[in-house]
Amino acid sequence: MAAGGHIQRHGRKWVGAGVGVCAAFLMVREGYAPVAKHERIDPPDVITWCYGRTNFDDPSVKPGTRFTKEDCKQQLIDSLVVRYGPPIQACIPQFVTYGPHRQAALVSAGYNLGPARICNSSVGKNLRAGNVIAGCKALLAYNRANGVVLRGLTLRRQAEYQMCLRED
Repeated sequence: MAAGGHIQRHGRKWVGAGVGVCAAFLMVREGYAPVAKHERIDPPDVITWCYGRTNFDDPSVKPGTRFTKEDCKQQLIDSLVVRYGPPIQACIPQFVTYGPHRQAALVSAGYNLGPARICNSSVGKNLRAGNVIAGCKALLAYNRANGVVLRGLTLRRQAEYQMCLRED
């Protein structure tokens, strides 16, 4: 079977269980914000809404725009399937063989940091080399915002690390 067929076949696995685990995790970690606004911990021009979506996800959203919980959940799932999962799946060939918790951990981190940070860091490098423990452990380094260690990010990375170590 060609590599593309392999990824396409196993990509459905990500669309199923991995996305569900990731979405549930992010809905708790990111929290629900029905109105788009600037959060004080974000850089100056960043607008946030729903479950951690920003104007990098959709530049047309303006401060004050309102969303229902259902809209937010669908936006989150769509962005995981279309924007955040595929680049990580492409840069870490083993991704398609991982269980849903490891997939969810990597895509959750990519959702927060950007997929390129996962792919181009020691996270991606170690995972591509087959060193799962080192790749998962490397997630723990990303616990700062604007150079400041944040307790919330530390707790999130620890939770992602624990999920990443899971085989299921």
